[in-house]
Amino acid sequence: MPQTTNDVVSEDNSDNKEFRNQNLGKKYEIGTLEYPIGLRNLPDLQHYVAFFINVRDKSTQGIQNRDKDYFISADSEEGKRLAILQAEENRLSQKGAETAVSTVAKNIGAITGAGVLLSSLGRSSGILDAIRRVPKGAAKGLIAGTGAQIISNEIQNENFYAFRSGSTSRLKEVITLHVEERPSVKYGVNYSTTDMAGFLGLGGIFVQGSVAKSTAGGLEAMAPEAKARVLAEIARIPSLGGQGFIPNFLELSSKTKTNPFRETLFESVDYRTFNFRYRFFPKSWNESQRVKNIIDMFKSHMYPELTPDKMFYVYPSEFDIQYYFKDKENNYLHKFTKCALTDLAIDYGGEQFVTFQDGAPAEISVSLTFTELEQLSAQRVRNGY
Repeated sequence: MPQTTNDVVSEDNSDNKEFRNQNLGKKYEIGTLEYPIGLRNLPDLQHYVAFFINVRDKSTQGIQNRDKDYFISADSEEGKRLAILQAEENRLSQKGAETAVSTVAKNIGAITGAGVLLSSLGRSSGILDAIRRVPKGAAKGLIAGTGAQIISNEIQNENFYAFRSGSTSRLKEVITLHVEERPSVKYGVNYSTTDMAGFLGLGGIFVQGSVAKSTAGGLEAMAPEAKARVLAEIARIPSLGGQGFIPNFLELSSKTKTNPFRETLFESVDYRTFNFRYRFFPKSWNESQRVKNIIDMFKSHMYPELTPDKMFYVYPSEFDIQYYFKDKENNYLHKFTKCALTDLAIDYGGEQFVTFQDGAPAEISVSLTFTELEQLSAQRVRNGY
């Protein structure tokens, strides 16, 4: 072990210790990448956050870890919990997305212009030979429909790597880190303001037909102020030549402005983001390696993979994040939906860059930003999210 200028602390190699999860009901064996030494055992290291990694089954990492993946039994407590999460999520589920793709494939014959696409695929695809068997006198629509169906059949028969299921499996390796900063969460929804005057009928009397015909019978029945409003709206019509000058002069002289009847309408829900910042102070070669492995794990699962011929990206891994206290999920803090790691910043060294004799930094600062992949609803918030 390389010597350092710091005192070398004794280390408990606890990477393979059992990791307890209250949702499972019993202990299960998974390897953890945890920091610092003594996490979950020392009295002042009882608060921690676990980053579970869900790797794409068809990715290189998914294939390599196929025998090591933590496959969850549907009958287990953990399986039931994840099934509930799947039922609650309000993004398209994997099954729903694949069903949609299947529906599109079955009806792809209705897509126009497929013949152009087919002609661009080249002789090597084997599709052109099938097209040549279509009768020459067939209508263009039939050719397009038949050709599109051939594309659908070709995709299904070839079972292209890029189009295989994007399902995930959870890895046994779990990154487990001490909660150093106070947990925080920000909730947000979006509203927009819209002028509703036109929808309410103010000035809308002149929308249909000519201005003269539509206003002739309607103005007489209106109250004076309503009449003034309708005339002010008519004055705004560019085709009448006012170009906005008439209503502007009316406002300037009368010092009044038409009421737009603005209303606030709900628009969307923000995706939450979470920031985690850590400072690592390894005291030994083993701790340095552990910190390096943790950072490498985050980096490798943050980015997508390229398919074998580099024509497609395979989505990056997803993360399930949970706060724990004494080996039980801390239900006093917010929960997370599935997340993607969207930003990672690493600073090697503190105020001064100091390393061990083998070049390993004596201090490393890491900043992580996770973005949720699912939007919240009132139901999920009531369940602790």
